[in-house]
Amino acid sequence: MSILVELTRSTAPGEWDADLAPEGPPGLHDTLIGREQEIADVRARLAAPGCRLLTVTGLAGVGKSALVRAALADRTGTDPSAAVSVDLAAAADADGVWTRVAAALSRPPDGDAREAAWTALADRAADRELLLVLDNGDLAARAVAGDIAVLLRRIPRLCVVFTSRVALDIHAERIFPLGPLATGAAGAAGPSAASDAARLFVARLQPHYRWAVTSAADRDGIAEICALLEGVPLAVEEAARAVGALSPRRMLQRIRDGEQLYSRRLVDVPSRHGSMDAALSWGDAALTAGELQLLRRLSVCEAAFDLAVAQQVAGLTWAQTVQGLDALVRKSLLHSVKREGAEPEFRMFRATRQHYRARLAADPADLAATRARHAAHTLEFALQARQGLRLPKERAYWLELVAERTPDLFAIARLNQETGEHAAAARMLLALEEAWTVHDLLGTAGALLDGSLAALTGAEGAQATEAAARWALTEGDWARAEAYIERLGRSLDAAARAAALRAELMLGRGDAVGALQQAEFALAGKRAPGGTVAAARVLRTLAAARAAVGRRQPEEPLVKAARGLLELGEPRQAALTLAALAVAQRGHARARAGAGEAVELLLAHAAPVRDVRAVLLAAAGTVPAGGEAYRRLGALADRIPERGDDPPQGAPEPAAPDGHGGMLLAARAALAEAAREEAEAAPAGGLERLTHRQLQVAELVAEGMTNRQIARALELSEWTVVNHLRQVMQRLDCPSRVHVARIVQGRATARLSG
Repeated sequence: MSILVELTRSTAPGEWDADLAPEGPPGLHDTLIGREQEIADVRARLAAPGCRLLTVTGLAGVGKSALVRAALADRTGTDPSAAVSVDLAAAADADGVWTRVAAALSRPPDGDAREAAWTALADRAADRELLLVLDNGDLAARAVAGDIAVLLRRIPRLCVVFTSRVALDIHAERIFPLGPLATGAAGAAGPSAASDAARLFVARLQPHYRWAVTSAADRDGIAEICALLEGVPLAVEEAARAVGALSPRRMLQRIRDGEQLYSRRLVDVPSRHGSMDAALSWGDAALTAGELQLLRRLSVCEAAFDLAVAQQVAGLTWAQTVQGLDALVRKSLLHSVKREGAEPEFRMFRATRQHYRARLAADPADLAATRARHAAHTLEFALQARQGLRLPKERAYWLELVAERTPDLFAIARLNQETGEHAAAARMLLALEEAWTVHDLLGTAGALLDGSLAALTGAEGAQATEAAARWALTEGDWARAEAYIERLGRSLDAAARAAALRAELMLGRGDAVGALQQAEFALAGKRAPGGTVAAARVLRTLAAARAAVGRRQPEEPLVKAARGLLELGEPRQAALTLAALAVAQRGHARARAGAGEAVELLLAHAAPVRDVRAVLLAAAGTVPAGGEAYRRLGALADRIPERGDDPPQGAPEPAAPDGHGGMLLAARAALAEAAREEAEAAPAGGLERLTHRQLQVAELVAEGMTNRQIARALELSEWTVVNHLRQVMQRLDCPSRVHVARIVQGRATARLSG
């Protein structure tokens, strides 16, 4: 047993010992970790009928050469003369390639190197199958591709394995793309301390410092380092060699900050394998000037980008951008990713991005121009996303896109602040408030916004300060919210808005009476908060404060506000307002209707965890206490944590599949169950259980009107009519609008006969 295996098993119990034990003795760098499946796949490809040329491609430092050596170990071990391996790292043209091949076959060229090499290969393959391994062929791939195509036709028993970041692009070629090591266990949500990348990290630690990875914090740090380095083997090994005076946790922070790690280079490996930077620099010789320029400019992008982003950031024409992206993907410097229903996107691995970003920084003028184009495009994207988030059919698409591009959005906000463009930073952050809320990023966005508040004045400053206060309230950061509110309250024009926010603050701190006074002041007079969303927020605070002091909130203002929000395209705000109505009208049938509509809205639109919890809690208050429906809703609400962390200890088991969708489906079922129970206990017909508006809708249905005609007659949106009709059918226990019409007509007939 190796010293490392023995050490890890004695000091780190659990999955860390067995799963992270390195394969083979320490320092045996040809021992591959986590490549068992790839080795088997390469062997299967070579054994397949008709395989004449297999090209193993992949980014710098991914381990192409090591994989091929491991895959061919058994083949070369039985008959060494059946395979010839040639290192082409120093070959930049065809003559250099064939000179090295001839030398490897003990046939030094005397004149034409190509002819000498080909003759030697033909002689060796005269009575056997011959495998020719051309390793590290990046620099000569373009020059030698045609020769290899001819050679394969001339020597039928020859098979070639070629390793390079770029393919040869000839007909006989079969490409095997090699990706990084896994950084998370199967099915895990995040990086795993038992991943293949983490095992490699431990195996490559300096022997003098292997004791330093025994604590849980260091093991977690290693897992995060490997995830941050995206499992690229050379990058992982480089980081492992830097462990010493620097602990894994400290190293993690330095990597996040983009700092260069001190790493002792091994003396028995080529200099190009000493670091990721060296490996990428070596491959730069195979790139054109245009490809290098495109790489440098695209390195400012933190996240994946599509063709439109690449064109704007690079400042190129559409055709130039398409051609450049395709070339860089084929050279393993960009990686194509695809989101469902979207155009292809591209991304750089972190090491590649840092390498070319450093090259871009060497040209300050190009750096400034590239950043300016990137910032302008990112702001434009934020404004487009704000509009898209308001459209029900596009909301999910934009939420996903914002989540993916958040690193770029935050990076541009910081850049704008560094360059004094505080208005642009604030504008971008404010435009995506809805997305920050859904993705639980208000805290991070608020901290960024805080960096620009002092530089903003007038209406612009007031708007940003109000948003900062609103975000702090949502996060429950009362101290910061109070400071923002006080700053906002110094402006007479913002007095009502400050009062509205102060009401929320007081309610959060448990002062319902003070909250009630502030909310009433905010809604009084000509200085009431402007806008449907702001007014609805105050109304919700007022309703909650009234409920807390035992006073009932009138139904009409909340109903009107919810209707306005739906027509404005604010479904999440409408759901919260309907939930406030359910709280305000607790114990009434209309409360269940409001809670039911809120649940339906959240089913149809992505919602943050805190909103899901709030609506489920409101819904639980609308059903009879102690019943099955009450228990199910309460269990669901208790199970959802405020921040999206792990469920609390001892939380009830979910009554539906995991995730918001399953919980909301269960909530809808529970509400429907309560409605059915109430309908069974009510007199036949039950029209008296409808609200005034619902009765109006039912009567117009009985007249044969369509939803669109009803919407026009009552001056409602068609969507609102659909929701009212759904509630009518639930309360009357009717499977269709035809049955609703019969009940209404039956009551009219009874009145006439009476």
